Amino acid sequence: MPLLYRRFRASATVAQLFAAAADAARELCGFDRAIVLVVGGGALTADDSDALPDAESDRLRRRVQAAPVMLAHSTLEAELIRDPRRATSRRPSLLAQSLELAQFAITPIAPDGHALALLVADRAAGAVDDLDHAALATVAMMTGVALEHVVLHARIAEVSAELTHLTSSAQALMSEVLQAPLTVPTARGGGDAFPPPRAALGTTGGLLTAREEQIAALLVEGRSNREIGEQLLLSSETVKDYVMRLRRKLNAANRVDAASRYLRLTQAQGAMISG
Repeated sequence: MPLLYRRFRASATVAQLFAAAADAARELCGFDRAIVLVVGGGALTADDSDALPDAESDRLRRRVQAAPVMLAHSTLEAELIRDPRRATSRRPSLLAQSLELAQFAITPIAPDGHALALLVADRAAGAVDDLDHAALATVAMMTGVALEHVVLHARIAEVSAELTHLTSSAQALMSEVLQAPLTVPTARGGGDAFPPPRAALGTTGGLLTAREEQIAALLVEGRSNREIGEQLLLSSETVKDYVMRLRRKLNAANRVDAASRYLRLTQAQGAMISG
């Protein structure tokens, strides 16, 4: 059992865990088919993950996936969900009738006492006795314990990804604060508060700031706003603002026209310098 529990905990997703539980029900409890059905929306449904290794079990999974089984009062599955600890197999099972199960057993996966899913298994021959029910219940119990670990691990991964994104965003914002040009209002829009000396006006003769020239050069290379932002540590919105400013300064109709005008401007400026 410790090996089985480690196998369950190694699942990367809930779908993988439920697939492992179905396999364990077949291999260790002596059933021909097994699936895990999720409780939700007044019905029992099957996930749309990859196919189960066992072909017959997967056919059963796809059958429920195509036609979820509605929950009805006074049935075995409804009682299992309502009170997993007091369910009795003497209740009729709408699930067994809908799926045409032969000799079957159904047990809840309830990590906190609340049924989140049902482990369903059946076989063509051989009556299902108390030992079979106990074995399946043990697999379901171990699945429930492992489910808490898998969900927690997934949540930690999500939070880690969010923190990484926030860190990158913070770095981009700090870069903008430190590197964005200082401008003052003018009659024609924003202008540099401290323009560079004539000897260092760049390839456009002072028309564009150094940052604008960087972005214009990347436009010439066909880079998107996202790619420019990633390279220069700027947000996409900031890059968008720079592109709009470039278009106004170059009197360009769009970003492609701006790239073309910038290229012609730098070529003309280079010819003046060399001449």
